[in-house]
Amino acid sequence: MARARRICPKPGCPDAAAGRYCPAHNAEYEQARGNSNQRGYGASHQALRRAFIPEVLAGQATCWRCNEPIKPDEAWDLGHDDEDRTKYKGVEHAGRCNRAAAGRRAHL
Repeated sequence: MARARRICPKPGCPDAAAGRYCPAHNAEYEQARGNSNQRGYGASHQALRRAFIPEVLAGQATCWRCNEPIKPDEAWDLGHDDEDRTKYKGVEHAGRCNRAAAGRRAHL
């Protein structure tokens, strides 16, 4: 079954949304969001993340949030502490644990 076409949520925009917004408004959104360094994922974050790569590729990494293994071919993130974003807790599954956590908290 075909998916229904989604319209850009930007008020007054009639264009189809390719992702979050239509291509024009998505570019605007990404620019306002800032690059990874501006969002706090600079050199120290990247170095710490690189340090976990051998463990993940060896299949020895465990997600700190759900306590399940992270497969070597799975997407993963270096997860922040939920209360203090300056601290890291360890590796997490990218979609189902790390990126979904904020969404779940927003609905409490």
